[in-house]
Amino acid sequence: MDTAYPALTDCAVTAAAMRAAASIIEDSALAGLSVTCTGEQITVQVCEQAGDPAERARQAGLLAGIAGTQACRHDSPVTAYCQVTAYGHVRGIPVSIFTPTGVRTRPADTGPVPLAAGPGGQVTAVPGGTLPAGWRWVTGLDPGPAGTAPGQEAA
Repeated sequence: MDTAYPALTDCAVTAAAMRAAASIIEDSALAGLSVTCTGEQITVQVCEQAGDPAERARQAGLLAGIAGTQACRHDSPVTAYCQVTAYGHVRGIPVSIFTPTGVRTRPADTGPVPLAAGPGGQVTAVPGGTLPAGWRWVTGLDPGPAGTAPGQEAA
């Protein structure tokens, strides 16, 4: 098995990752993170219970800084899913950081339909959830229509 430290046993590599993960948690002073350590990487999820999408994106950005990188938005082109992600290193171990942002929807006869924004800012429903080239999903990071809180459906 290839690991970050091939000269060490897998248990030692996982333990090193756990110590690095502990330093991420201590340095960030964030509670409620979901952290997984393997011989290959550390994965940190900022869970939805950690706040609204903007707060979670801020927390992902803080964690990204600790990992020596920047957080960025990632819109899936094949399904209505968006997250803030970052990939960096802590103590030489790869770190993957992410938090979902939640795609806004519009009610329809067949159920909720995801919303996407075009290059010019126009927002439209995208049945089937396949993102057109150059578009992005409308998420809880976007301002909602008047009277709609982030994450709620738009009428």
